[in-house]
Amino acid sequence: MLNTGAYQYQNVAASTIDNGTVILMAYEGAITFIQQAKEKLAQNDYAGKSIAISNAVALINELNLNLNMEKGGETAKNLGKLYVFLSYHLTTANLKKDSHKLDESLVVLENLANGWKIILEKEKQRMAALANAVPEGSAAIDTLNASVSSVSSRV
Repeated sequence: MLNTGAYQYQNVAASTIDNGTVILMAYEGAITFIQQAKEKLAQNDYAGKSIAISNAVALINELNLNLNMEKGGETAKNLGKLYVFLSYHLTTANLKKDSHKLDESLVVLENLANGWKIILEKEKQRMAALANAVPEGSAAIDTLNASVSSVSSRV
């Protein structure tokens, strides 16, 4: 039987994660699956290799399906092309039992993941700077609160 508290926690945690973190998690998941595929290939466990590569391809395809072409513009188009290339490259690696293609795919995904880590860190710093820009209890906030109270009392 499923632990209800843990299940609820996982649902809340999953529903409150921002898109950037989800993207990073998908990259990291694909990287992990490719590393597993390399291990399985070295052990001549071809079924295990195929499953791991299929999981990596599924994550990459999901990333591709969720690209926002309107907002992302040229960057989204280029990422889409890269995701298609990675899916094809990994599928070829699977069919030909090619660890070199797995290594190449790992390098691309690691670079993408590192880029997202930098983006997320900069966003975190930006949000912290915004939060600290107007200290609580400042004259600006007091004036704004007084204005809101004044307007709402007249309504």
